[in-house]
Amino acid sequence: MPRLQRFRKPWSCSIRPMNPETHFTTPQTEFVMRFQITLLLLFCMILGPGLLHFSRINAQTFDLNPPDYYSFEPVFTRAYIVKNKIRTVKAAISYKRDNEPILDKGICKCWEYDENGLLKRYYVTSVRGFISHEVEHPAVYHKGRRIKPSWVSEEPTYLYDTIATTYLYNSNKQISLKRTRDGDYYNAIYYEYDPEGRIKKQSVFRETNASENRNIFRLGVQNMLSSEEFRYEKTSAFQVKRKHLNDEGKTYKESIMNYDSIGRLTEENTSYTVSWMRASTKLKYDKSGRLIQKSTSSNENGEENNHQEFKYVPDTQLLDVEQRYEGDVFVHELNYIYDRQTKMLTSHFTREEREKAIVIVRYTYEYY
Repeated sequence: MPRLQRFRKPWSCSIRPMNPETHFTTPQTEFVMRFQITLLLLFCMILGPGLLHFSRINAQTFDLNPPDYYSFEPVFTRAYIVKNKIRTVKAAISYKRDNEPILDKGICKCWEYDENGLLKRYYVTSVRGFISHEVEHPAVYHKGRRIKPSWVSEEPTYLYDTIATTYLYNSNKQISLKRTRDGDYYNAIYYEYDPEGRIKKQSVFRETNASENRNIFRLGVQNMLSSEEFRYEKTSAFQVKRKHLNDEGKTYKESIMNYDSIGRLTEENTSYTVSWMRASTKLKYDKSGRLIQKSTSSNENGEENNHQEFKYVPDTQLLDVEQRYEGDVFVHELNYIYDRQTKMLTSHFTREEREKAIVIVRYTYEYY
């Protein structure tokens, strides 16, 4: 198992460099940011989804049914990263409730890739608190007449936590280790594969870093939390059964996976051997091979039936609109915006129906 690992220092997803521990937006930068985002929203609302039509490209931007070791959204496909020679993707996130100004707390996500398009590191920031400080505003005059006296307002300086996950790979470019920092500890999952490239074992550990330099990982104490093995059985030409074995070597869960004639997963049904719990996922594709619907059901927390619908920019692999439902209730819609020339994703916004709010995400890139 790898014992030495170097981390890059945390960085911001802002357009300008900033300190992720103490950054806050000034009134001037906040005004510019709000103006730009307002123009983006007006542009999208007036012209509507499906506006951007491009020539057909082969690299789909997102993996819409990603493996379990990616616990974030969106998941960019390796083909998209390699085709565009992307080193980093930064996503700056802001929030707007109906009839309220845009709120930007400096929250961001970042993905770092190597030259082979493999994800090396992913991190996300969250606000852990803020410090208020007074800002003096001068009086406002118009044609020599004071129309508003000077005043003092309270402005926040946001303080951040950063949760970072690092990925290491084996010689076959398969993920061998996923390590996430959680305060003073690290949660690590080690993966082993069978000759067909399927996960045959995953082991979960709680680890400490013995290095005095927080940006360099050197394994200290390591305690195993759990271990799980997988056994695969081909039950027909288009069906595979996967058995999940606990650390005692006993089967506690089984999954039946169905595939179409070209090897795409169309359905997965999972059930626990000693309980009534079950879960199901169904995938539907269009004639161009694009995923257009993903339905999930489970009774682990009561009966839940959810589904997502995907719509694409005509004649491309570019995702245009994603709609999510819980049962028959519409929950939210994601709209994606791309650069006309490069076809690169520039932003997306999510309409949260229950919250009556919009989440705005803007993307910037660095390249090899």
